[in-house]
Amino acid sequence: MPGKRELTVQDRFEIFQQLNEHQRAIDAGPGKTAVENYKSLYWPEAKFHVFDLREATFEGPEGMKQMYDYAHSVFPIEKWFHTMGPFEITGAGDEAKAEWRWIVSWREGHVGTVSTGTYSDRFERRNGVWKCIERTSHIDPNWPADLFQPYIDLADKRFKAS
Repeated sequence: MPGKRELTVQDRFEIFQQLNEHQRAIDAGPGKTAVENYKSLYWPEAKFHVFDLREATFEGPEGMKQMYDYAHSVFPIEKWFHTMGPFEITGAGDEAKAEWRWIVSWREGHVGTVSTGTYSDRFERRNGVWKCIERTSHIDPNWPADLFQPYIDLADKRFKAS
């Protein structure tokens, strides 16, 4: 980006830390404190696009809360844990992109991978703080996403707001 300062190692580390905090926040479980922590990782006008069995966009703090509550009440996330795969952080000035792979594994009772996919993120720095302004999640096209259909079919019965 002509005229803009390239990202420093410190910038890249701060963004990497945000990616890590995102995974840790998802694993924190349900509840108001966990939701508030999760929402704090995004700018207030942020958008989160999800492409799995659903195609949905969640916007702003209320959208992030809804997405978090849906994931933590419809799916058995308490039995899963999230990790990061390879990632790339690029950008200049106060704008950055992160392309990275997410991996969900069984925490207990089962062995193996629950699902995989990619995040494509846009970050902005404001007053020295990096946060996500837009995230797009795609489930791995080689993963049998229909394994999640039984959970989605019960969403109306299982959904709980924090």
